[in-house]
Amino acid sequence: MAVFNVAPYIRAAVDSVLSQTFPAWELIVVDDASTDATLSILEEYRDHRIRIVPAPHGGQIAAATTGVALASGEYLAFLDGDDIWTPDKLQRHIDYLDRNPEVDLTFSLSAIIDESGNPTLRRSPFCGGVVRFETLLRQNLAGNGSALVFRREAFLRAGGYDPSLAFYYDRDVWLRMCLLRPGNVHAIPEYLTLYRRRRGQISRQIVPMEKAADQLIQKFRALAPEAVGAAEKEMRSNMNRFWAFIRWEEEDFRGAAAYMKRAFLYAPLFFLRDRRNLALSLAITAGRFLPLTWYRRLAQKI
Repeated sequence: MAVFNVAPYIRAAVDSVLSQTFPAWELIVVDDASTDATLSILEEYRDHRIRIVPAPHGGQIAAATTGVALASGEYLAFLDGDDIWTPDKLQRHIDYLDRNPEVDLTFSLSAIIDESGNPTLRRSPFCGGVVRFETLLRQNLAGNGSALVFRREAFLRAGGYDPSLAFYYDRDVWLRMCLLRPGNVHAIPEYLTLYRRRRGQISRQIVPMEKAADQLIQKFRALAPEAVGAAEKEMRSNMNRFWAFIRWEEEDFRGAAAYMKRAFLYAPLFFLRDRRNLALSLAITAGRFLPLTWYRRLAQKI
């Protein structure tokens, strides 16, 4: 866990690790110089499997890289300080990896919770089994870093995190791991991760995210040019839908509509085949033209 100012959520995250049915874990929490009560809450824990590492403020990549360097296990998993694992999360992944030595990276499905930890109607797209590089490029099916468990050796062989990427550094290394050998990324079709959506998340900084997306695409044009050539337009379409979703959550409906238009123009047929685009387009339209109470009722269903 690489954490920074997550005091309202950190106890639930750590407790979800303590509740794991798989007992042979170590939890390394690198605190990135939090200025709230995060570190003091962490220091209340006395379990010998938990190691708290205070660090100078260096950002998410630096903190995560420190955690990897300190880890001793065969498998790695990252848990954001505001997310939660179901009790059987690690056991499901480790059993799968032990049974399938050809697999380097696994991810589970995620159910979305709100800022208070309440369940929402939103979930990550359902999928299972082998996930090809082109599929993972088109759409971030893993969704969030808390959903993955993978082989430490493969992570290191892929080169670890790229510090030049301010955003998408995790997706970047997942894609590079996917290129190590065919068929080595698998989805576990179970909802084992609770992903929290809240105000102030780093994923809401759209303008630098757009620049990082261009940087990511340029990087993989060099590493896998044919795959990027086949999937880039769909990838950009999905990214623009995500940015539209963020604008919609912020009730910036005009901004959301602009991103949805871009999502359509990048890959019209691909856009029209995805029901999520229709649902979000309707919600954005409702926000622009319906009374606020009607709009909010519809928003709960997206």
